[in-house]
Amino acid sequence: MQSRASNVAGTGAGEAARLDPLGNQRLLVLSNRAPIRFVEEGGRQRAVPTVGGVGVTFLRLLERSGGLWIAWSGAKNNPARLMLPTDKPRFAIVFPHLTERDIASYYWGMCNRGLWPLMHFMTPNCHFEAANWRSYCHVNRVFAAAAEAESDLYDVAWVQDFHLALVPALLRERCAHKRIGLFWHVPWPPEQIFRVFPWRRELLEGMLGSDLIGFHTPMYMRHFLDGCERICGAEVDRKAGLVHHGDRITRVGAFPLGVPVDHFRRLAASDEVQAHGRKIRQVLRTPTVVLGVDRLDYTKGVIERLLGFERFLERNPHYRGKITLVLIAVPSRTKVAEYAALKRELDETVGRVVGRFSSEGHAPIRYLYTQFSTEELVAYYQAADIALLTPLRDGMNLVAKEFVASQLKDTAVLILSEFAGAAEELKDALLVNPYSIDQIAARLKEAVEMPTAERCTRLARLRQKVEASDLDLWSASFLASLPDKSITMPAPARYVS
Repeated sequence: MQSRASNVAGTGAGEAARLDPLGNQRLLVLSNRAPIRFVEEGGRQRAVPTVGGVGVTFLRLLERSGGLWIAWSGAKNNPARLMLPTDKPRFAIVFPHLTERDIASYYWGMCNRGLWPLMHFMTPNCHFEAANWRSYCHVNRVFAAAAEAESDLYDVAWVQDFHLALVPALLRERCAHKRIGLFWHVPWPPEQIFRVFPWRRELLEGMLGSDLIGFHTPMYMRHFLDGCERICGAEVDRKAGLVHHGDRITRVGAFPLGVPVDHFRRLAASDEVQAHGRKIRQVLRTPTVVLGVDRLDYTKGVIERLLGFERFLERNPHYRGKITLVLIAVPSRTKVAEYAALKRELDETVGRVVGRFSSEGHAPIRYLYTQFSTEELVAYYQAADIALLTPLRDGMNLVAKEFVASQLKDTAVLILSEFAGAAEELKDALLVNPYSIDQIAARLKEAVEMPTAERCTRLARLRQKVEASDLDLWSASFLASLPDKSITMPAPARYVS
């Protein structure tokens, strides 16, 4: 049985599929969080959009084809259903009811303290508790039941990320005729690391209810296939990206997530953003601006970035007073103890570096612990000469692609961790091992002193890569690669270790 796309790795979908990947099929999106949040104004609730990037793409697909979005609203009290767009409804958002205990155990417990560090290869940060796993299973059943109740409203179900890994198999039991896809937005660890998860087989079997599972990179795909073979005893065809399990076959592919390039280019060209970018440079009063932007997360290598910058200033005293690191740390998971500890360490490290190297009114670091709008971020992208992005492990790292897409001039330099998924595409960045502060310092020096011609050549190639694999192509390639119907074919079971 052939899929509707010529290449399951996500690069062979034609232009027709790109423009209308669903045809006349209606889409169901399932995600942990909804694309809107509810705010109280004058004693009344109002829905406010919260999405950017991927969420915008899903909304566009739903407005075009009709369908449904099932997600947690993030609020205690909200309507069970909302029709969008409000002026001309085309689809519904359904909000399953989750209790405070559900959120505490499923979201804060299993997702944020269990699966998140596991998927980022950071087993010392993992906390696995049976009660949290039971809650995770319960919430996945709630989402699957909500999808079953609305089964008349959609033809294709697209499950998003590690929060709902069990939904594909649950939905397969309830709605066997539906086409089901799952996209994994975070890394997938090597099989030896994944083995520490107590419910490793249950998680894999939940995911394998999908017709198609997508990862950002071929490496994550290979790790997943290894787990299916060695933990579930499934027969795996690595070349074709197929997992034979029971009487079904699941396709697995690499679909690198992109950014809406045209959107970032339009923002970058706007008078308001350009004026804001010039103002940022004026305020910093420094010849070279280095930018780091991340959620405050222990996977992002923020402390390593600071230590690398400190080492650069130690080894290159002639650049002191001539370079500023703008460090934007977006608040994240503040209820988790590890994140609170990271915030304290970050504050202390920034204070120490600023204390060591400030002179004559110049501070080497501008530290901004806040959430910025997309317009504000693009102004910082434009104001920067160098982007320094050093995640210890990252599924993709869209900031790197946003930075490239926002450059109207040709002289910016991207320094990117070799452990970010984007590094497999953006090879013209200066790739760095974030665990080596000496290497970070050396890459900074290389970027600062890079000849203009080389800067232009590297950025042109990066721009070409980002433009050729944008967000629309990502969604179109995935949907076009979904098999027309579930593939069933008996396959021999293998030894389960």
